[in-house]
Amino acid sequence: MSAPVLILQGFQRAFVEHDSPLFSRSASLRRGVCERLLKNARSTGWLVVHSYLALESLARPGAAAIDGFSPAPSEAYFRQTGLSAFSTPGFYGKFDGLAGRPAFLMSFAGLSAIASTFLDALERRIDLSIVADATADIDHAGVGEQERLVAIDTLARAHDRRVMSSDLLRQERPSNAPFYMAIGGGA
Repeated sequence: MSAPVLILQGFQRAFVEHDSPLFSRSASLRRGVCERLLKNARSTGWLVVHSYLALESLARPGAAAIDGFSPAPSEAYFRQTGLSAFSTPGFYGKFDGLAGRPAFLMSFAGLSAIASTFLDALERRIDLSIVADATADIDHAGVGEQERLVAIDTLARAHDRRVMSSDLLRQERPSNAPFYMAIGGGA
């Protein structure tokens, strides 16, 4: 089988800087897991694709990549102007010839962007799974961060496309442990 694809969406400093209005507690707490996944993907020959949000709310310097998440010279980089990464010119083209390769999404871009990218991939018949413990969001529109994370997890489970980082890193940890426990939630 060909190497998998790891999609990094929205790994921008605005989500992990405490003084940013877009600060995400879950992004800060899950950053280490994401670093391990990226390191593993790079060291095992996965195709790594980056999609950075190009939104007014991500003012400079918050739009810059989180330290350690900048694209390597061999990795594709896209500026995502819409909700779905697949709406970005060239992004979908990156998947030409990759039929049969599993793809995994880790994202700090929040519920709307994650759901849009995920559902767009399903419609395009791309084998995309969400790495549930490598996603983040913020409190927004009266919906709390934990509720939004549960919605991401539910969406992935509803389509049988939920994986945990431990599944990808082959760690000895049950993958059915509630992902939201990492941010202080409960069942």
